[in-house]
Amino acid sequence: MKGTQRRKEIIEWLEQEKSLSLLQIVERFGVSKMTAHRDLVALEGRKVLRRIHGGAVALEKPTVATVPAPSSVFGQGTCMICYRPASQHLFYSLTLTNGEQRIACCPHCGVSAHLMLGDQVAMALTADYLTGRPHPTQGSHFVLGSTAAPCCKPSMLTFEDADMAKRFQHGFGGTIGTLKDAISYLQEEMSLHRDEEGCPHCVALARRE
Repeated sequence: MKGTQRRKEIIEWLEQEKSLSLLQIVERFGVSKMTAHRDLVALEGRKVLRRIHGGAVALEKPTVATVPAPSSVFGQGTCMICYRPASQHLFYSLTLTNGEQRIACCPHCGVSAHLMLGDQVAMALTADYLTGRPHPTQGSHFVLGSTAAPCCKPSMLTFEDADMAKRFQHGFGGTIGTLKDAISYLQEEMSLHRDEEGCPHCVALARRE
C-alpha cells in the first residue's frame, strides 16, 4: 500500500475511533514503528490530528459555539503542584470552600491537589482530553496509567464521554475509573514508587509518609 493511501485510511480510522496508538497502526498496516511515526508526523503537519506520546488523537472539528479557552474561564496561571502552565486539553480547576480557585496542569496534579487540600475543595472542573471541553470531575471518566503520558506521571486523562474513554483505553491501555478511583490510584502509586522520578509533589509527599 502506498503511503498516501495509508495516511488517508489512518485519517478515516481516526475520525471513527478518535484516538489511535502507534501499535494499532503498525498491526493494521503491517509497517514499522518508524513508518507509522512518520505518517503521524506528516498528518500532524497537515493539521488533521494531534500527536501524543505513543499515538495520536483526532482534532475537534470547529463548531459555531466554541468553548472558551481555560485561560479566559479560569484566569492565567501555573500549576499549583508542579508549576507547569495549564493547557486546554489537560487543565484542571479547583474551587475551594472560601471561593478561591486553583489551577493544575493536568488531572494527575489535580488529583494530587485533592489529596493535599481535602475537604477544602468545594468543586472541580477538568477538560476532556480529546475535545478540551470543561466538565465536572464528579462525572468524568478517568483513564488511569495509560501509555499516553503528555504531562505528569503516572498518566491520568479525563473524558466527558464514557465511550470515548473506552476507545482510548483500547488503544493506550490503563484502567477507567471515577474521581474517587483516581484518588485511590494516586495514593497507591505514591506509596509504591516513592523513590522514582515523577511529579515533584507526589515524590516529596510520598517520602514524607
